Amino acid sequence: MTSKGQVTLPREIREQLGVHDGDRVRFELENGVVVLYPQRDTPSFETMIGLIRQPAGQDARRLIDELRHDVADRAALDTAPPHPQITVLGDFPADEA
Repeated sequence: MTSKGQVTLPREIREQLGVHDGDRVRFELENGVVVLYPQRDTPSFETMIGLIRQPAGQDARRLIDELRHDVADRAALDTAPPHPQITVLGDFPADEA
């Protein structure tokens, strides 16, 4: 560790994390252990609007399936219990939607 608190990651760890020169990482303390995470930039909602055009007549579920390319993941999500803080619009009675 340098006097500025900088550390050097071994090449094997950089490769496993998929980080490169100039990438950002985040350190977190979890139960007394320091854990290193690659810091991925998340685009703002405004920049994502309109990126995916849904063809007429195609439902969102089919579009998601095509984007995911992994039927097993989709099946796992479909059978998982719902998250308590997420309300699916289809869960509303018809007169409230």
